[in-house]
Amino acid sequence: MAVFFREDTLRVGQNLSIRFPTPVAAPLGFLPRHIADAIPFSSATLPTVLAQLGVPKNSIQAAKMEDALAMCEAPGLAWEAKFCATSLEALVEGVQGVLGTRAVTEMVSSRVPHGSPRLQVYAVRAVRTIEGSGFVGCHQIEYPYTLYMCHSTGPARAYDVDMVDIVDGNNVTVPAVCHTDTSEWDEDHVAFRLLGTKPGGPPVCHVLPYGNILWAKKNASLSSSSA
Repeated sequence: MAVFFREDTLRVGQNLSIRFPTPVAAPLGFLPRHIADAIPFSSATLPTVLAQLGVPKNSIQAAKMEDALAMCEAPGLAWEAKFCATSLEALVEGVQGVLGTRAVTEMVSSRVPHGSPRLQVYAVRAVRTIEGSGFVGCHQIEYPYTLYMCHSTGPARAYDVDMVDIVDGNNVTVPAVCHTDTSEWDEDHVAFRLLGTKPGGPPVCHVLPYGNILWAKKNASLSSSSA
């Protein structure tokens, strides 16, 4: 997971401590839409899906699939638009529906050269503001084929950030989102414990690691600051 941070630390010359997760496994990759749509996708049909994909019933992979389906079926917050996409076409169409336009653009993290469970310290080299106030974040969930859980960010500011690992010199570019209204978040959210804040307090920021996607309206522009 990425460690949460305050928005005022997202500036050139600051150091951010981040733990980049290992990229999510999806052995079959993106399926063609007609194939993905033909595979049942619900907790109720999980036994059928396991049989179709040749996944042993009591395996670790089956448990992860069960968790993924539960995550997709869980309701979002009252204001949140949320969906899961099992094909590239469904992903793009879902994002277009949430943003209210067919003209959308995606921002993704460059591959982290040495993704590691260790906490890594990165120096911020450039910060580019992504214009707009509403975005869609899509997070890859472990499943036999590529699966994304997407949701509207709510009121937020977004950035494209260039950083360098201060230990090994590896460079990475990542999108970052700062949620400006956390009033409806669970008061036990880990971000509040890490930052010493509470719902409705200062913006809560995080980066989107490799494999995650931040979407914006295509007319969004970038304004930057750099070292």
